[in-house]
Amino acid sequence: MNEQNQRLSVWLGLAFAPLLFIGLAIAGFIPPPAPTLNADAIAAMFDEDRSWIRIGIWIATAASPLLAFYVASLSHLIRQIAGSSSPLLTAQTVAGTCLILEFIFPQMIWQACAFRVGRSPELLQMFNDVAWLCYMGIVGTAIVQMLVVALVVLQDRRAEPLVPRWTAFVCLWSAIGVAGGSFCVFVQTGPIAWNGLISWWLLAVSFTLWMFVMGYQMLRASRRIEAETPA
Repeated sequence: MNEQNQRLSVWLGLAFAPLLFIGLAIAGFIPPPAPTLNADAIAAMFDEDRSWIRIGIWIATAASPLLAFYVASLSHLIRQIAGSSSPLLTAQTVAGTCLILEFIFPQMIWQACAFRVGRSPELLQMFNDVAWLCYMGIVGTAIVQMLVVALVVLQDRRAEPLVPRWTAFVCLWSAIGVAGGSFCVFVQTGPIAWNGLISWWLLAVSFTLWMFVMGYQMLRASRRIEAETPA
């Protein structure tokens, strides 16, 4: 039954990614509005697209708790490889829990921006800056998760590792890919701006690739554990 619940949790966790992108697309946030937009343009965006922003961000916020299932699935996998007493298990769980909140809080800031008509453009611009800088710039928790998973996979002493070792290198590449988002706090234009090639597109591709590669490997590992466990 544990492995059936593991597979259910993996699928629920993976549902987060498409729902998030659907929500952001409805809100008009793919790609993100440019950091160079002035206060009046930001105010006009929240005024003219108010309904779409509120609906889209509602979907994205509703999807965010699904990450809890993904975090739990990763924790279950780490427990199978490294044991329930491993500090790496705790580190991944804590980092993943923080990651959920790092999606929810910026999204609720955008909801606050769209909540009332007639707010000061400068105030809307400031809160929009805060939301996007948090959304794209706080990547440390995801990096910790990726590095922990990579380390655990490489430490597996089985003759046939539960998760293929090449998966660890996907995790390392993904950690490098999302790290670029942290630089969005320094510039308003170019590839490391929050809507740029590195901070937005590379981050989004790296994180999504990591989720689905690990999702596939967790499903595969779960079926192997189930097959090897005596009835």
